[in-house]
Amino acid sequence: MENPRSDLKDMSGMVCVVTGANSGIGRATAAELARLGARVVMVCRDEGRGREARAEIRAAARTAHPSREDTIDLCIADLGVQEEVYHLGETLRADYNRLDVLVNNAGVFLEAREETIDGIETTFAVNHLAPFLLTHLVLPRVRETAGRAGEARIVTISSEAHRGASMNFDDLNAETGYNPLQAYAQSKLANILFTHELSRRLQDEGVVANAVHPGIVNTNIWRGSGWISWVARLFSWLYKRPEEGARSVVHLAASPEIEGVTGQYFKETEVVNPSPEAYDEKAEARLWTVSRAMTGLADREEDE
Repeated sequence: MENPRSDLKDMSGMVCVVTGANSGIGRATAAELARLGARVVMVCRDEGRGREARAEIRAAARTAHPSREDTIDLCIADLGVQEEVYHLGETLRADYNRLDVLVNNAGVFLEAREETIDGIETTFAVNHLAPFLLTHLVLPRVRETAGRAGEARIVTISSEAHRGASMNFDDLNAETGYNPLQAYAQSKLANILFTHELSRRLQDEGVVANAVHPGIVNTNIWRGSGWISWVARLFSWLYKRPEEGARSVVHLAASPEIEGVTGQYFKETEVVNPSPEAYDEKAEARLWTVSRAMTGLADREEDE
């Protein structure tokens, strides 16, 4: 990326967590937030790739801020394993006394149905349940930060693919049939429903929550072996570079324009209306309840 943009806040002293930060949009987002001065916590599944990405981001951050101490941290977690998400949440709460920005970026697109170790269909588990659970686990620290600093932000990556999708509450685990496009679209709709419900529950607490479609970006999510991935690779020259896709995410994380803006769906940097299904308040409430049960939160604690 270029030098930090003048339309963004100085993030010095702030702590930003970015999931899926070793490649693609996550990596580019982490790099830009670091260049803006933030302490960035990179959440990666693969330790080797995570260390490599951190070294490169750290070098760039030092170029931008030669006198500043190292502000790039690395946490290793497989977000498809709920025990690891719980451990990640505990680590973040214990190691950081503030959390200004949480970017729920990590996601998958799978052409064949897979299940996580928890027995949950992987697309739904990684794309929706993981950000739902992680957000809940760090929310006490996010709220504390908003109370002291005036605001904290939660950014969840969704997609225009959500249009035309609906929540199949009778088969969220895709046990009666798996269609990769439908599974992905449903998970991205879930991201928006979650964002709407979350923003309502955090109303007047200084925590803003928004979802964003960063554009069609050339990332590892499309690098499978089936026909859909083959078509995606064929047209990859039309896609945005990860650095271009990250601009919309960083905008939501660091732009003064977003102050007080919550519960919105952005297409890149513009607020747009999501699909009618994304405004279904009964579906939002039902998804919240079901997600609490599927992540074990309902058994562990009551909503604060």
